[in-house]
This record gives sequence, C-alpha cells and structure tokens, in this order.
Amino acid sequence: MDLLILFIMGMCFATVVFFVGRFACPRHDRVPLIEVDHVLLWTTLRRGWHAMGSLGPTPPGRSGPSGSHPA
Repeated sequence: MDLLILFIMGMCFATVVFFVGRFACPRHDRVPLIEVDHVLLWTTLRRGWHAMGSLGPTPPGRSGPSGSHPA
C-alpha cells in the first residue's frame, strides 16, 4: 500500500513537472500531446525540472555579477 501511495505521488509530481515544462516552451515549438514520444517526454520533463529550479532562491555568493563584491 505504501508503494502504491509513493507511486501515485511520484506520478502527480511528474505530471506537474511535465506541464511546467510544456508551458515553458514557446507556443510555436509545442508538439500536440498526441504526438509526444519518449524523447519529447524526457525533454519536456527536463525543461520543466530546470524551469522549476530557476524559480528558487539564489544561493549565497551568487547574487551579483561575476567578480563583483559588496563594499
């Protein structure tokens, strides 16, 4: 039962990541859902993962341009 719950939670998370990746892609580059194959699935999941990762907070020490230090 626990594995079933983990599987369902994982599929829900993958679905959210997929749709974030799908909407992160420009409209003219989107492929209809019926034509998505395994390569486009993994590409869209990767795009969604990176899009969600870019929404997080900036790590310390990386807030400014390279080489600039606060006075």
